[in-house]
Amino acid sequence: MVDKEEIKRVSDTIEIVKNNIEEYEILYSNLLKGNADEQYIQNISKEYSNKLKNLNKALSVPYFARIDFKENKQNNIQKIYIGKTGIFNNDYEVVVTDWRAPISSIYYDGQLGKAKYECPDGIIEGNLSKKRVYTIENSILKDYQDIDITTNDEFLQECLTENSEARLKNIISTIQSEQNKIIRAKMSNPLIVQGVAGSGKTTVALHRIAYLVYTYEKEFNPDEFLIIAPNKFFLDYISNVLPDLGVDYVRQQTFEEFMLENINEDFEIKPINEELSNIVNQNGKIDLIKKSANFKSSLKYKELIDDFINEFLQNSLPKEDFKVSDIVVFNNDEVIDMFMNYFKNNSINESKKMLTAILQKRISNIADELIDKLSKQRKKKLDNIDKDLSEDKIREIRLDIFKETEYEMQQLFKGGKKLVLDYLKNFKIEKVLPIYKKIITDQILFDKYVESELYEYILGKYKENIKNKKVEYEDLAPLFYIQNKFWGNINNIKLEHIVIDEAQDLGEFQFYNFKELVKHNMSMTILGDISQGIYSYKGTNDWNKLNQTIFNNKASIEYLEESYRTSIEIMNEANEIIDRLSNKENIILAKPIERHGKEVRHFTAKTIEEQIDILYKLIDEQLKDGNINIAIITKDFNESIELYNKINKKLYDIQLISEDVSKYKGGINIIPSYLSKGLEFDNVIIYNINKYNEEVLDTKLLYIACTRAMHTLDIIKVKTNSCI
Repeated sequence: MVDKEEIKRVSDTIEIVKNNIEEYEILYSNLLKGNADEQYIQNISKEYSNKLKNLNKALSVPYFARIDFKENKQNNIQKIYIGKTGIFNNDYEVVVTDWRAPISSIYYDGQLGKAKYECPDGIIEGNLSKKRVYTIENSILKDYQDIDITTNDEFLQECLTENSEARLKNIISTIQSEQNKIIRAKMSNPLIVQGVAGSGKTTVALHRIAYLVYTYEKEFNPDEFLIIAPNKFFLDYISNVLPDLGVDYVRQQTFEEFMLENINEDFEIKPINEELSNIVNQNGKIDLIKKSANFKSSLKYKELIDDFINEFLQNSLPKEDFKVSDIVVFNNDEVIDMFMNYFKNNSINESKKMLTAILQKRISNIADELIDKLSKQRKKKLDNIDKDLSEDKIREIRLDIFKETEYEMQQLFKGGKKLVLDYLKNFKIEKVLPIYKKIITDQILFDKYVESELYEYILGKYKENIKNKKVEYEDLAPLFYIQNKFWGNINNIKLEHIVIDEAQDLGEFQFYNFKELVKHNMSMTILGDISQGIYSYKGTNDWNKLNQTIFNNKASIEYLEESYRTSIEIMNEANEIIDRLSNKENIILAKPIERHGKEVRHFTAKTIEEQIDILYKLIDEQLKDGNINIAIITKDFNESIELYNKINKKLYDIQLISEDVSKYKGGINIIPSYLSKGLEFDNVIIYNINKYNEEVLDTKLLYIACTRAMHTLDIIKVKTNSCI
């Protein structure tokens, strides 16, 4: 039976929330009527708007937990209620503590008994005597229970049995200690998280952003944070989570979207999964496809581009002193040193502008002095003309003397700008794609780094693509690098922190570019799973190596080894699959928490047609049981299309998931294995497991497919073919 005092606490808190809403609405209205500075109004308006949004959500669920904590230096026990947003009464006393506040970490980390938390004043120690979780729906207290830890308790089990959409939104109350450590890690150094399938990497990423925005709200704006996600479908899948955590305006993009937005050129990107599909289906020169992708994603390719840049500067920078007539203003070494000093922190274009400005300023400052010197030189030459020469000859010589300095004198009278432009006339910068063409077509440059066969393949693919103004996914990192080296940050992006999910799919060159965007402290959170590295031929296979090559060993590496998504039965099936890999050096097997479910079912069909019949029966069974979030996972997109065309005739409401799909609607989805990465579904049916062989890539794709399932996993195969 629910305690009357707790019922009253909920209703009292809701009344306070209502009062807060009323006050903020008045403040908001008065602000819009005021005559304050426009920028001030805009900033405060955004703050009030966010606060109202959070308070309106708190009307339904004002808090989700309570801790009773007594500090060692205090006599009284504090009853601290924890919610998604902080709530204060009219006396500015805390009624509900924001989950991101320092003291709230006790709820996530502490077991009953001695507990401590870190705050700006240092470490606070004391005793935790109660941890209570609440189920509040539509302003009504339904239930509560007292717990000790949040790993295997009854409350966590209940949350894990919810459907995927509800669980993603309600996960805040079940954050585990190891997840909380990552969420609250300081921004000062890069953080790499190796998390097994279902360990909550995405949840941790989103809550970490929410925590950082809250903690550093006075120093940074939300739009100075960036989330890089694997695809648009995934972005839509998580789209409501950050606003639900009280955070708006955080930039969320795919790698491709971010690159397109920040490379000042017009081109299309060839679908990343076209390359993967060719590898999966053994189409084309697989070895060269992999080698090309690997090289373009490596720091070796950056070195090659740096070689080109050095050669470009040698050919473009002046090789002579900057002088007016024969008067030296700056010697050539000084000019080169000035430019290279600017180039340490600026683009070539910006550095050229700075150099131009310095030369221009110097000329302008000493223009009168130079004019005087030129006048004296001219007079001296005129005085030295042989008087015995004929008048015509003297006139000719005098004219030549005047011509020698007339141009410089005129330009000096105008400020000397043209003299600087003349000096730098060979320093011309082309746009990004023409520069890239020069790099790709320079075989001598490539000969230092790759064998001729690979170069011919890279050159051939480039020529094939560029006809249609297309580039490969792996060209984005070098193009972005060229953009920033030659022209600079076109959108003047200022980022304080970058979160990269599914980070195992990115290579060194991609990470290097992101690091440079936050280079004052390399503040990044990188989350991934080596076991799910389906782009391992060009991505990251070793977090320690990445730490060494990109972050100079300054990143900390944390591990999430427990899987909360799937039942023990499903996770055991997935672990058996990934454990077949011969090279398991960096593979960490997931440890499922103690949650049992239905056994994984294997169905064998005699024909493809019978496989479809089994699929129909499984879908009907799931729908009859009230399950509405079903994924039918195929190996590749061609198989997805083929299957969709067959079963869509059954009048099921089915969504075919492709790279172009950006909206997640739930229901029945047909999705290729590589697009399912990062997602979770209540029920998964793996169709035609015969397609998967024993190659590393196929093994990882099948592992990914299995680990998308939360509650049930069914696998269909055809008897006549061998399968993994």
